Amino acid sequence: MSTKSKKAAATGVRYTDAQKKEVVDFVIAYNSANGRGGQSAASKKFKVTPLTISGWIKASGSKAAKPAKKAKVTKAPKAAKKAPKKAAKAKPGPGKKGVRYSPEKKQEVVDFVKAYNAANGRGGQSQAAKKFNLSVLTVSTWLKAKGVKTPKAKAVKAVKAAKKVGKKAAKKVAVSSGLAAKVASLVAINKQVSAAEQELERLYSKQDAVMASFK
Repeated sequence: MSTKSKKAAATGVRYTDAQKKEVVDFVIAYNSANGRGGQSAASKKFKVTPLTISGWIKASGSKAAKPAKKAKVTKAPKAAKKAPKKAAKAKPGPGKKGVRYSPEKKQEVVDFVKAYNAANGRGGQSQAAKKFNLSVLTVSTWLKAKGVKTPKAKAVKAVKAAKKVGKKAAKKVAVSSGLAAKVASLVAINKQVSAAEQELERLYSKQDAVMASFK
């Protein structure tokens, strides 16, 4: 019985450097396009064993393209804790410290107080403090620097002047016994002036306390 022997792979075949390079380039290109399998595909195509092809690849110094590793999916960091809400800006209180005001600004405040008092009689300082966000003491200082007299100062001065006149008049009248009635009348008026002065001072003290509450 006759048998046909299979053709054994050719052994001892010498390949040129060009042929080796062709095989190596094929493997690299195949792996780049398909990820892997270049050596087995080249073995079938060029009738060369995978071991031989592997040796050529190593000898050429080329690295057959290996399938790319799946990139690790990095989880996004957890959202940072919500930042605390910004504290509401505190409204600046009257008369901010450390603020320098120009002469023009001071004059504007003084003019406002003068105009307000001329129209309403008094209250210009407290209104200016509210309008320009200043302390009553600051407004008063600017008024004094400009030589502007407030209604309070004028009233106190008038009371003192009346009291002084009353005392002088009382002394003169006392010299004449015939004017005793007038002296008594002036003394009574003087007492009324003193009482009015005390009441005025009491009212101004209350006004200062109310103004101080705006600071």
